Amino acid sequence: MKRPLPFPLLAKVLAWLVLHLVILGLAFFAFVRWQLGLGLDSLLSGSAGDRLTAFGDSVLPQMIGKSPEQWNQAILPLAREKQVTAGVFDPRETNVFPRPIPENVIRRARASLPPPRAEHGRPPPEFRDRPPPRLREAPPSAGQPQSRPLFLMRGDDAGYWAGVLLQLPPLRGMPNRPVVLLLHADRLDGSGMFFDFKPWLWGGLAVLALSLAFWTPFVWSITRYLRHLTTAADQIASGRFHVSLPARGNDELGNLGRSVESMAARLDHLIDGQKRFLGDAAHELCAPLARIRTALGILETRLVDSDSTLLASIEADTTDLANLVDEILAFSRTGNRQPQPRVIELEPLVREVLARESSTMESAVHVPRGLTVTADPAILSRALGNLVRNAAIHAGPDARV
Repeated sequence: MKRPLPFPLLAKVLAWLVLHLVILGLAFFAFVRWQLGLGLDSLLSGSAGDRLTAFGDSVLPQMIGKSPEQWNQAILPLAREKQVTAGVFDPRETNVFPRPIPENVIRRARASLPPPRAEHGRPPPEFRDRPPPRLREAPPSAGQPQSRPLFLMRGDDAGYWAGVLLQLPPLRGMPNRPVVLLLHADRLDGSGMFFDFKPWLWGGLAVLALSLAFWTPFVWSITRYLRHLTTAADQIASGRFHVSLPARGNDELGNLGRSVESMAARLDHLIDGQKRFLGDAAHELCAPLARIRTALGILETRLVDSDSTLLASIEADTTDLANLVDEILAFSRTGNRQPQPRVIELEPLVREVLARESSTMESAVHVPRGLTVTADPAILSRALGNLVRNAAIHAGPDARV
């Protein structure tokens, strides 16, 4: 079975944080789109209006002193520099805009212009019933060139259009005349003129960086403490109950750490108690076993030959019991001292155990010469000796080890 790749808790929490921020960003983007769908003119109250005003102010000096037929050609370099299409719309002049103007943009531009004056100071009939346009500020004083953003909208051609009111000085003896400077772009940002996405992008990245910087230490402290808990659990599983965890507050992880330390201490106490009990019980059994074996030796001298078989069986059972007591004592002593592992050659150790434990049994050793292991020689020798003795006891002297 293939083991799945590890996925640290820190990466999981940070991934959830990034996903959370992405969802918030998408929700904010949807909200902005909804707001923009209600009307793009709301952007004019911010930096977009300032950029359009600055562009109109830079266009006015290029138009002053030139005839209406030369206006679009005069502002063409500025439009190219801003990567937009720009031209002047004046319903009283024949303008050649660089591209077709949608009807909804023409209507909006006409509605944005103040009604022209008639000879007796009254507007023409088509302008009499129309309310005056709403400007961001009061109209400029006569003879002073100024610009004001009027609208930002989406045309019927799926492009984005902006209108800027230009207040020109008197021309040919006529009073100052307002015209509309139209700007067109295929995208909402208008190459940075209508809507600048860069501040939003950098702002989102800054929020993400600050969130990661804020959350990473907190999550890192959790994962680091969990690693300490994992190490402590591994130590307990291997039989080392003297574990110590770093101090932590009164949260759930701190309570878990203290519970693990308390559990390890109780397990250590219980295991030590069991080993002491086994050692004490085995030690106490040594004395009666010794007396039994002594009594059997004395009894052997007084029995006839017909009872020698029964006596030998009893003595064998007593020997097995004595060996079991020795093993219990060895186990209790082993548990009371720390193992002292070192590199040892395995083949000589196995032959030594066989020579000691199975002198009456047929044995064979299949261990490569030079093979080494890292172990406590006494504990490993005792473990191998237990295996050989069990074979001798349960398989009989004719078994092959």
